[in-house]
Amino acid sequence: MIDRNSRNFSFTGQLGILLGLIGAGMIISIIVSFLIWLVMTGRGLDTMATDIMNPKYYNAIMWMQVVSTFFLFFLPVYFFALICYRNPTKFIGFNTRINYKQVLILLAIVALTFPLSGALAELTKMIPIPHSWQIYFKAKEAARNAQEKALININTFPKYLVSMIIIGLLPAIFEEVCFRGGIQNILTRWFKGPWIAIIITSVVFSLVHISYYGFLVRAVLGVFLGLVFYYSGSLWLSILFHFLYNGLQVTALYFATTSVGNSSKNAKDIEGSFPLWAGVVALVLIIYAFIKFREISILEQQKYVMPEEDPNDFQNWITKES
Repeated sequence: MIDRNSRNFSFTGQLGILLGLIGAGMIISIIVSFLIWLVMTGRGLDTMATDIMNPKYYNAIMWMQVVSTFFLFFLPVYFFALICYRNPTKFIGFNTRINYKQVLILLAIVALTFPLSGALAELTKMIPIPHSWQIYFKAKEAARNAQEKALININTFPKYLVSMIIIGLLPAIFEEVCFRGGIQNILTRWFKGPWIAIIITSVVFSLVHISYYGFLVRAVLGVFLGLVFYYSGSLWLSILFHFLYNGLQVTALYFATTSVGNSSKNAKDIEGSFPLWAGVVALVLIIYAFIKFREISILEQQKYVMPEEDPNDFQNWITKES
């Protein structure tokens, strides 16, 4: 099947083109990251594995993070949209059809996501797995936390502002363009509905972050981001959600770092101490919030959908379901 807004590419062809571009972006991002490391640190690649833990090379690591995610997540989807669609920005979801009520509900959902995330993290620990797997996953998580603690030392306000951009904002933009604006977008059109697309995209989104103990948390977060994008039709709202989630963690890390006696804390503390019942309550409230968000989004989209628009267009599907 072919979307009439596309340039006569089937959905299987589109997915193949996108995956090919992401593969090329991955190779380029690795090469560019190595060049940044060599230029900014003067150190060789043979010692990079240990040097990367040194706060002395903080600036190089931050630049590598920005540039690599730009080449890996943003550019492939942008070039894909240029190749396959007549209106690339419309396909990706960069429209400004946003209602302030949507934003307010979004803020509530973000706040409720943290107790749910904490409960999901506790639930993940309860899942029985082989002891050897447990040792391996805990070692990986400890190494990850040690690297974050060594590198993300947000002990001044200027560093906090820089971290909000590099750790909070830019990943939100780049990842949402790739996962929601790219992968979920294609799969939603392909399957003529959101749920399979959202679930597949959310699983891939979580796998990319390579963390067993964070897998369930990020998968559920991916579902929420996918629903925000599907219901609103605006990638800006899923970017806002993602940025607020990241930004609150960066803010918590900043206050933990600058508080006397709390230097050992990290951003995960704001989501790691909630019991399961709190997660259940949060989930019920989140479901209700999404119901209201969908209702408002339908009304907002009906203001703009014109009779001559393509009935197969992604932007019209939500109104057809009501």
